[in-house]
Amino acid sequence: MIKKSQFKSKEFKTLLLGSLIILSIPNFFIFTSNTDKDLLETQSILSIYIEDDDDSIISKISDWNDLIIKADRNNNGLNDDFEIKLKSIDNLEFLGTINTKTHSLNQNDQELDSESPNKVSFIIQFPKGYDYSHALELFENIGGRIKYTYEYAINGFAGSLGYQSFELFYSLLKENDVSFYIEGDETGTTDLYFTSRNLNLRPYVWNTLDYEGDNQSSIAIIDTGIDEDHLFFDNDTTGKVLAWVDYTPGGNNDSAYDDNGHGSHCAGIAAGLGTIKDSEGRATATQSQNLDYYPFGIYEGSYDIAIAGSFNVPSLGEIEVECQFNDSTPLQDYVLADFLLVHDDIIVHQLSNFNPGDWQQNFTYDIISNDQLGEYLVAVQINFMSGDADDICWDANCTFRTEIHWPFSPSEYGSGNLWKGVAPDANLVSVKVFNEEGGGGISVLSDTLMGIDWCIANRDVYNISVISMSFGFFPGGVESLNDAVDNAVNHGIVAITSAGNGGPGDNNIVSPADSDKVITVAANNFRDEITYYSSQGGPSNSTLTKKPDITAPGGSYYNMLVFSADSNDNDAEGIYSTDYYANELWGAQGTSMSCPAVAGASNLLIQAMGGSEYWDWNSDSNSSLVKAILLMTATETYPLEREFYPEYSPNLNRGGKDVHEGYGRLNIDAAIEAWTINLTSPTGTLISISPPRLYSSYENSYAKHAYAGYVELKKDIDYTFNLAVPSNLDYDLYVYNESTDPYGEPDLIIAGVTPLAGADEVFNYTAEYTGKYFVVAKAIGIPIEDDDDDDDDDEAEPFDLIEFLTSPVGLLIIGLVAAAIIITLIGIRASRKSHKYDIERIRSYSDDYNY
Repeated sequence: MIKKSQFKSKEFKTLLLGSLIILSIPNFFIFTSNTDKDLLETQSILSIYIEDDDDSIISKISDWNDLIIKADRNNNGLNDDFEIKLKSIDNLEFLGTINTKTHSLNQNDQELDSESPNKVSFIIQFPKGYDYSHALELFENIGGRIKYTYEYAINGFAGSLGYQSFELFYSLLKENDVSFYIEGDETGTTDLYFTSRNLNLRPYVWNTLDYEGDNQSSIAIIDTGIDEDHLFFDNDTTGKVLAWVDYTPGGNNDSAYDDNGHGSHCAGIAAGLGTIKDSEGRATATQSQNLDYYPFGIYEGSYDIAIAGSFNVPSLGEIEVECQFNDSTPLQDYVLADFLLVHDDIIVHQLSNFNPGDWQQNFTYDIISNDQLGEYLVAVQINFMSGDADDICWDANCTFRTEIHWPFSPSEYGSGNLWKGVAPDANLVSVKVFNEEGGGGISVLSDTLMGIDWCIANRDVYNISVISMSFGFFPGGVESLNDAVDNAVNHGIVAITSAGNGGPGDNNIVSPADSDKVITVAANNFRDEITYYSSQGGPSNSTLTKKPDITAPGGSYYNMLVFSADSNDNDAEGIYSTDYYANELWGAQGTSMSCPAVAGASNLLIQAMGGSEYWDWNSDSNSSLVKAILLMTATETYPLEREFYPEYSPNLNRGGKDVHEGYGRLNIDAAIEAWTINLTSPTGTLISISPPRLYSSYENSYAKHAYAGYVELKKDIDYTFNLAVPSNLDYDLYVYNESTDPYGEPDLIIAGVTPLAGADEVFNYTAEYTGKYFVVAKAIGIPIEDDDDDDDDDEAEPFDLIEFLTSPVGLLIIGLVAAAIIITLIGIRASRKSHKYDIERIRSYSDDYNY
């Protein structure tokens, strides 16, 4: 690949040189350097507004400073990353590379538009309980524009000032010893049948336990919106989408809409009702991508591969793929496309078009035998062509769309629509903070804080007991966002967020996933392997907890995608402005998908706990307990390895937590059991647990992995716990406190973790308090054989290897092994398949938001 600037763009070289000059200038950012007469006069007039004489708040300020010190290492009240950006503005103005004009202090607000290069957009917060009204008055008096004053999320406000006015505002706060912390307003990025089987929803939770969601409480989806007209949400005839709010610039609050699709997809996973099949009874999904290679040149004859969708075919019938291709490559260069249907790493059908330009064409492929069933993917091969003598294709740009129809008629297990979400009876609330591109410009952080603040303020109006946040901001911790999420939990809301798609190798968890009280969700595929993209974690931003917390199905292009609702407001992430096929599915991968799965599971547990009628909206007593029960009933996936990166796989921690999967995979069935099944002994102090057959993830990812319940114990009484373990299996037994730690982590009291197959777990425990205790049995890894020897006293005879190999029996064994090796090698050579498709070089274009 060739960088275009090497050949064509003088402007690019000039820009690069200018950037290097800027970076070479020493960083300095001195707020008190401005000596403008108007500024000095204003300083003397307005300094009287700042008063800090509340002695009761001193201890809170000390605690608060401890929390922000990691993000403000020089303790000057500015987030360190934001300070670097401010230095950049200072340097750019020094070089004269930004054409600006001096703003008066009371300049008209309209002049400080969102594109103004010397406008500073920021979020300022103060210690909890501090009255910042004087600081707010100062801000307005020097021309500040208030964007939002937060009521619950944080103690502070979002706004913007001209650069010089910001210098004055900062200086006056410092001179008057006001405790504050300022962050820049940042940018952020944002198959259900198999999800329901993987989580044991279909049929056990939905049918046997009879929990499909609390229809009196709501899950708030903070995202790109929800398309309430999609059948997944029943055209809103049942009032499933109870409320909506739009905080994007120029937002529309007349109705719930989704001009991107990401939010609707997440809402469908959490609480969707499912959708209809096509006229031939097949599932239908639309995929689309825009591939922009600017500013690179690529040699003619080269090609790239993009995945247009992967899906599972469990039934006989016809696969039909409608292909649309649009080439926007400038000038005389162009690209061609081949659409490939791949099964078992073999190209089973190829559609090629050798004519440049835009085109649309269909192809079909018949599934007529059971050996054709399984996983398929549609890939697009982009071929780069040059229209002149340089043999280089410059600035290639193309867009494709596939509408895939495939036979899909697995058993419903009596559980209804094949595509319904985790908690289909739950209500939804749409909080739109991301625009049609999945972002929101420079102010999306404050928009997100507004969304969280709105949820807290309206929690008891719409019974918002869960918020789902499939997005993330930059690494390093966004303190205002983490504080807002923690405050939501403190007001009775279970807060759930995606771990991110940063992959392994380092602590790649970002805000709000690095908040202590949030449930941070990693992603596994439907084999329970941690996906290649799921972010490895580590210490939270405060270092008080470890992330992630739990893992749930997120889909994988190398296994199966998660299919959920697409938006009817456009097609496939907004790349095409019109919807090609109404009420269809969209397949995606990412921790964006695993997050709403846990949100739906939380609602199911809330239903089991009595629902919103018994909810505490003024503390974290309920919200933290939901988190703890989900985490304590999770099971480890060891010895399964992470996709493509086996060196970054979960370890066996036997009740502990690691940086890849947290406590392990989600088991909502066991979580509900923990609250609803009473295991207390009716006769005395012997508590016997005889669970149904449990399976480790290694054995079966779709089976039952844990069994749970609760016991009522009396203080100072000694109890015996006995878990019956079948032969050749390894189960562990854990007893947890009913109370959680300060961050919602489960409090493990005692455990039986004998690493032997068939060994019952038996231990005694003297109750430390009178009340409820949770008991969880878990299947563990690969069973370890128990080597019982009834002749322990017999002396073993020494083994002579040479003598054995030279004996008739040894020579016979050597001959048989050699023959088997030769036959195996011949068989491998003969069975090699021609036209092997190199799946590993496929370029996976997943979720643009990376969460």
